[in-house]
Amino acid sequence: MLKRIIPISGVFLVLALLFLSFYLSARVQSTTDPIDFTLKDYNDNSYILSEVKDAKAVVVMFWSAECPNVQAYNGRIVKIAENYSPKGIVFWAVNSNTTENTAQIKSHAQENSYNFPVLLDPNSAVADKFGASRTPEVFVLDKDRNIVYHGRIDNSRDESKVTTHDLTNALDEIIDSKEVTVKETKSFGCTIKRKTGD
Repeated sequence: MLKRIIPISGVFLVLALLFLSFYLSARVQSTTDPIDFTLKDYNDNSYILSEVKDAKAVVVMFWSAECPNVQAYNGRIVKIAENYSPKGIVFWAVNSNTTENTAQIKSHAQENSYNFPVLLDPNSAVADKFGASRTPEVFVLDKDRNIVYHGRIDNSRDESKVTTHDLTNALDEIIDSKEVTVKETKSFGCTIKRKTGD
């Protein structure tokens, strides 16, 4: 009885297809897993994302006490939080800059009368989890903690030149139980200062 021999090239092809199948399934799993994290604010209070149960959405904003681009948004983001918090939207700022200390972050938040917590991400682990690279950069999570919007707050650092209100457009659609139309925009601002220096 003759044995059928599979050419070596065919073996490699089969192995490559199996690896690709496993890789793609792993990627699908990792991108659909709900995001979770625990951080503390500058007063040592803990915030756990998975414990936010009743919110329609959580806005995670990567923030800075020094970045000029963030300073341009101080008043705007306070107004947005004031308008949307009563509608079931939770706002958390996350400071992942290793160059900014707790006292500086606390002073900056108090000076600007932030109506949302500023959480400390000392090793930039949460920034890494989200893939955040700039401040300000926002991620909107739905009630299942999946990202439904990522990008900028609006389209201009100069408030008088704003023509597209990207963040609030996404929040309005969520409040109206609609799918977010524009899911991603390009953020602009200062790079997050990680320990590696990038």
